[in-house]
Amino acid sequence: MAERIPPELQKQIIRLQQIQDQLNKLLVEKSVVENELREVNRVLEVVTSLQPDAILYRGVSNLLIRTQKSDIEKELNERKELLELKVKSYQKQEAILRKQLEDAQKLVNESIAKYYPEARKQQGA
Repeated sequence: MAERIPPELQKQIIRLQQIQDQLNKLLVEKSVVENELREVNRVLEVVTSLQPDAILYRGVSNLLIRTQKSDIEKELNERKELLELKVKSYQKQEAILRKQLEDAQKLVNESIAKYYPEARKQQGA
């Protein structure tokens, strides 16, 4: 007959899983923003290399609208700044979640050692 997991340990494991899920979700979101930032940087590089009087068009819905190079550069630089702030925010959140994950893992391991000392002995063998 299987032994029941103590409620305290169950709560700790659930918390560990929640933190891992949060971290995974954050990493996906961070990756999307980083990809968009790379794309903005590439486009900005191309636009800045163009002549000042270059004719540019912006897609708006199903239309192409003629736009000034300076307007496009300004817009891209603003978007770049916003994306860089988002990446920094995600990096800070990631560091916090990784620390929480590490602490939760340590707590689970300590509880396992407390409730199942024979498992620790078997691992050492």
